[in-house]
Amino acid sequence: MTLLRRLSRSTAFRTIVVVLVLALAWQVYLTVRAPGRIAPELAVAVEEGQPLRVSVALDFPPERFHSLKLQSYGHVMGVEDNRIHLRSVRPESVAALAKIYWVDRLELYEDDAG
Repeated sequence: MTLLRRLSRSTAFRTIVVVLVLALAWQVYLTVRAPGRIAPELAVAVEEGQPLRVSVALDFPPERFHSLKLQSYGHVMGVEDNRIHLRSVRPESVAALAKIYWVDRLELYEDDAG
Protein backbone atom coordinates (compact mmCIF):
# COMPACT_ATOMS: atom_id res chain seq x y z
CA MET A 1 0.00 0.00 0.00
CA THR A 2 1.43 3.37 -0.93
CA LEU A 3 2.12 6.08 1.58
CA LEU A 4 -0.42 8.43 0.00
CA ARG A 5 -3.15 5.80 0.17
CA ARG A 6 -2.38 5.12 3.84
CA LEU A 7 -2.38 8.84 4.62
CA SER A 8 -5.70 9.40 2.85
CA ARG A 9 -7.33 6.83 5.13
CA SER A 10 -6.03 8.55 8.26
CA THR A 11 -8.51 10.72 10.16
CA ALA A 12 -5.73 13.05 11.28
CA PHE A 13 -4.58 13.57 7.69
CA ARG A 14 -8.13 14.28 6.52
CA THR A 15 -8.60 16.76 9.35
CA ILE A 16 -5.39 18.57 8.43
CA VAL A 17 -6.43 18.72 4.77
CA VAL A 18 -9.86 20.15 5.67
CA VAL A 19 -8.29 22.79 7.93
CA LEU A 20 -5.79 23.77 5.23
CA VAL A 21 -8.53 24.03 2.59
CA LEU A 22 -10.65 26.19 4.91
CA ALA A 23 -7.69 28.46 5.72
CA LEU A 24 -6.90 28.84 2.04
CA ALA A 25 -10.55 29.60 1.23
CA TRP A 26 -10.60 32.26 3.98
CA GLN A 27 -7.48 33.94 2.58
CA VAL A 28 -8.92 33.89 -0.94
CA TYR A 29 -12.15 35.45 0.37
CA LEU A 30 -10.23 38.24 2.14
CA THR A 31 -8.12 38.90 -0.96
CA VAL A 32 -11.14 39.06 -3.27
CA ARG A 33 -13.10 41.27 -0.88
CA ALA A 34 -10.24 43.72 -0.15
CA PRO A 35 -10.44 45.99 -3.24
CA GLY A 36 -14.10 46.73 -2.53
CA ARG A 37 -13.19 48.14 0.87
CA ILE A 38 -10.90 50.83 -0.55
CA ALA A 39 -12.58 54.13 -1.46
CA PRO A 40 -11.88 55.34 -5.03
CA GLU A 41 -10.17 58.54 -3.79
CA LEU A 42 -7.83 56.46 -1.65
CA ALA A 43 -7.04 54.13 -4.56
CA VAL A 44 -6.02 57.17 -6.65
CA ALA A 45 -3.87 58.53 -3.79
CA VAL A 46 -2.13 55.14 -3.43
CA GLU A 47 -0.97 55.40 -7.04
CA GLU A 48 0.88 58.65 -6.21
CA GLY A 49 3.20 56.72 -3.89
CA GLN A 50 3.28 59.21 -1.00
CA PRO A 51 2.50 58.40 2.66
CA LEU A 52 -1.21 58.76 3.31
CA ARG A 53 -3.71 59.70 5.96
CA VAL A 54 -6.29 56.93 6.11
CA SER A 55 -9.59 56.66 7.94
CA VAL A 56 -10.33 53.04 8.87
CA ALA A 57 -14.05 52.43 9.34
CA LEU A 58 -15.26 49.51 11.46
CA ASP A 59 -18.77 48.12 11.98
CA PHE A 60 -18.35 48.52 15.73
CA PRO A 61 -16.67 50.85 18.23
CA PRO A 62 -12.92 50.12 18.15
CA GLU A 63 -11.21 48.85 21.26
CA ARG A 64 -7.60 49.16 22.35
CA PHE A 65 -6.67 45.98 20.48
CA HIS A 66 -7.76 47.46 17.16
CA SER A 67 -5.75 50.64 17.68
CA LEU A 68 -2.68 48.65 18.66
CA LYS A 69 -3.03 46.35 15.63
CA LEU A 70 -3.38 49.29 13.23
CA GLN A 71 -0.24 50.96 14.64
CA SER A 72 1.80 48.52 12.56
CA TYR A 73 0.41 50.24 9.43
CA GLY A 74 0.64 53.88 10.50
CA HIS A 75 0.50 56.29 13.43
CA VAL A 76 -2.88 56.51 15.15
CA MET A 77 -4.07 60.13 15.07
CA GLY A 78 -7.30 59.49 16.89
CA VAL A 79 -10.53 57.57 17.22
CA GLU A 80 -13.90 59.01 16.27
CA ASP A 81 -17.09 56.94 16.56
CA ASN A 82 -16.39 53.73 14.60
CA ARG A 83 -13.30 55.12 12.85
CA ILE A 84 -9.60 55.05 13.57
CA HIS A 85 -7.57 57.74 11.81
CA LEU A 86 -4.02 56.87 10.74
CA ARG A 87 -1.23 58.98 9.31
CA SER A 88 2.02 58.03 7.58
CA VAL A 89 0.45 54.94 6.02
CA ARG A 90 2.66 53.57 3.26
CA PRO A 91 0.79 53.07 -0.02
CA GLU A 92 1.68 49.37 -0.09
CA SER A 93 0.09 48.96 3.36
CA VAL A 94 -3.36 49.99 2.15
CA ALA A 95 -3.98 46.61 0.48
CA ALA A 96 -2.87 44.81 3.64
CA LEU A 97 -5.20 46.96 5.74
CA ALA A 98 -8.10 46.10 3.44
CA LYS A 99 -7.50 42.38 4.04
CA ILE A 100 -8.07 42.63 7.80
CA TYR A 101 -11.42 40.92 8.32
CA TRP A 102 -12.81 43.44 10.84
CA VAL A 103 -12.04 46.47 8.66
CA ASP A 104 -15.20 47.61 6.89
CA ARG A 105 -13.96 50.51 4.73
CA LEU A 106 -10.79 52.52 4.05
CA GLU A 107 -11.07 56.16 3.05
CA LEU A 108 -8.69 59.04 2.51
CA TYR A 109 -8.69 61.11 5.72
CA GLU A 110 -9.00 64.84 5.38
CA ASP A 111 -9.52 66.64 8.67
CA ASP A 112 -11.39 69.95 8.94
CA ALA A 113 -8.14 71.89 9.48
CA GLY A 114 -6.48 70.66 6.29
